[in-house]
Amino acid sequence: MPRRHDALTPLTHDHHHALAQARRLKDVAKLEDEAAARNTVNDFVNFYFGRAIRHFHEEEELFFAPLVDEEQARDLILRAVSDHLRLHAMIRTVKRQLSSGDVDPELLDRVATLLTEHVRFEEQELFPLIESMIPEDDLQNLATVGRRDV
Repeated sequence: MPRRHDALTPLTHDHHHALAQARRLKDVAKLEDEAAARNTVNDFVNFYFGRAIRHFHEEEELFFAPLVDEEQARDLILRAVSDHLRLHAMIRTVKRQLSSGDVDPELLDRVATLLTEHVRFEEQELFPLIESMIPEDDLQNLATVGRRDV
């Protein structure tokens, strides 16, 4: 895989963590220990509401917004934002189910699958387009911005 621009490297690192979380979520159905399964789902929900939402906001604010009106990027950006919204809705349902004590394993599988597909889509299609469309000076500025403050 080609080296990612410094401005996008933190987001790519987040993607690696998201893939690991999705893998763990897919494996929940194989766990025989109910407490371990519940802890795994809880860890995922905490990851999502902590790190992932902040990650989505950074992508949308810093990289998607400048290109949303560019015809070449519009459909890809809309797909990414739509994925974000689907994940929000699905994981809120997981959180509600977790608090009631009965989490649907099919829902967990759908969440893990969507998250994995979403990360691959961004890394393979959207991020290369962003790197080619956002001017180098702007990317350099984004590489040094206080990203977690966005």
